[in-house]
Amino acid sequence: MMFSVSPFDSGLFRELLSDAEAARWLGDDAAIRAMLRVEGELALAQADCGLIPAEAAQAIADTAAGLVLPALKLATGTAGAGVPVPALVKALKQALPAEQARWVHFGATSQDIVDTALVLNCRGLLGLYRTRLEHTITALAALAQTHRHTLVAGRTRSQQAVPMSFGYKVAGWLAPLLRQRERLDQLEPRLLRVQLAGAVGTLAAMGEPAADVNRQLAQRLGLAPAPGWHTQRDSLAELAGWLSLTTGQLGKIGQDWLWLSQSEVGEIGFSNGGGSSTMPQKCNPVNAEIMVALARHNAGLVGQFHQALVQEHERSGSAWTQEWLVLPAMLMTTAVALGHAGQGLAHLQVREERMQANLALHNGVIYAEAATFALAAQMPRDEAAALVAAACREALAGADSLFALIHRRCGIMLDAPGLARTLVDGGATGTWFEQILAGVTPNAGQQASC
Repeated sequence: MMFSVSPFDSGLFRELLSDAEAARWLGDDAAIRAMLRVEGELALAQADCGLIPAEAAQAIADTAAGLVLPALKLATGTAGAGVPVPALVKALKQALPAEQARWVHFGATSQDIVDTALVLNCRGLLGLYRTRLEHTITALAALAQTHRHTLVAGRTRSQQAVPMSFGYKVAGWLAPLLRQRERLDQLEPRLLRVQLAGAVGTLAAMGEPAADVNRQLAQRLGLAPAPGWHTQRDSLAELAGWLSLTTGQLGKIGQDWLWLSQSEVGEIGFSNGGGSSTMPQKCNPVNAEIMVALARHNAGLVGQFHQALVQEHERSGSAWTQEWLVLPAMLMTTAVALGHAGQGLAHLQVREERMQANLALHNGVIYAEAATFALAAQMPRDEAAALVAAACREALAGADSLFALIHRRCGIMLDAPGLARTLVDGGATGTWFEQILAGVTPNAGQQASC
């Protein structure tokens, strides 16, 4: 009987909280395929270095490439050994003549196979993340450019603060993702390293050719050679951190989408929103909700993964198991979150008329800061601040606009449209907007400054 205990592998939730593309690199079948590949390439690398017979190595590699091992066939062996490799090696040996089978897994240890297979599958996932991240970056950049001069209420601590450019708000969603792209480039070479170190990390069983075998295996797999890192899990922890940062930044975008799409705000909407079983008027922002939920999920898991950094001596069974419990969920969470971000952006509707209507709420008090600085050009700043504060109180309590009340108090008529343009284009907004958008294309900022 098949069953699931996680929405990630649930038939019911598969369209909402799982991802078919990411699943290619996750789960039992992906792990078994990768482990068999490592065993096959290990034999060939050892033959390259004269450690095992070339004929046996080729037979091992060919057999591993064609062998199909259902996960259930390895389950009992995995339960007994605490790791699937012994059962996998046994099945591979059984598929070979005895003289060739004796060279399978020669001098390696189970963790070498599991860790290298994990890195191979992570490489596939990094490619998926990079593609989706680029798509999200491109979509956000286009949205920011389109609304570079669209005025919207800037909000602090959930309250209207001062007007700002909606395009600049979008650029604020974009900037952290540009840094995540840069971090991905930086962590990749630290992560994509072969693990071949033998029993306690010395690779002593392979004798003199050991380091050459390590290098040759790395070359065959397209990874970097490396000393053993059985209990040095910093690169995987760095990946976990990147995953949590990425979903966290997407969660911040999702949170803004939720608040901006509230019925009482209505400044954005989604053409693909979910409906209600009883309320036909509802159009729920599902993509945004999932982005927020997944951000919180990964934020909790990253702390659990860091627990696996604490390992005893040259191998830890418990810390290793901790990784198996946590990392696959984080990897899938990130793929799903990036997928929902792309869907949300594809269906995002910007409602400029509501943005303008919300700016006009409360008789224009959102322009109070701008009005204070405009008046300060004609009177002492403290006097201007006091005058505007009194006018704000009156505007909030009555029906007159802030600008009418200021004119009534001091005879100065401020240019409301001019103040609005200043708030959108003034200060560092223009400079910082262009600086962020220049980073969308890698090296664009460097080229622009040369």
